[in-house]
Amino acid sequence: MVELWKGLMDFHATRDPIFTRKPDGEKAWETFMRENMAKDKACVFVAEGDRRIVGYCLALISNYPPVFSTPTHGELMDLMVHEEYRRLGVGERLFNAAKAWYSKQGIHRIEVRVAVTNEISTGFWRKMGFKPYLETLTLGLAN
Repeated sequence: MVELWKGLMDFHATRDPIFTRKPDGEKAWETFMRENMAKDKACVFVAEGDRRIVGYCLALISNYPPVFSTPTHGELMDLMVHEEYRRLGVGERLFNAAKAWYSKQGIHRIEVRVAVTNEISTGFWRKMGFKPYLETLTLGLAN
């Protein structure tokens, strides 16, 4: 999964430098994943092909601020499929597994953050039925 994550970050970094990973960033990501895999409010799904992991999905249950009547929601943190296995239904199967897990957990809303510069993921998530909800705007400040 580490190699898939590195590919995901490098892909995004070509579109926006904010995604540039630290030289040892994969160590922190691996720790983050291991910690989440041990939590009740997280689930990791993997897809295998040719005796290796070719895709993964990290699904989290997150809390809204306490002012909302709905206290929790599903947050799809990552979904990555190796480029050789895209358009074969792998991503959709990973998403459907996460969706089923959310349903079992009593979650009725799933959110996913998508880099607008990533035309592959924006198209995928719209195909999965997602629609815009909030827009994140950014401003870079000169030092």
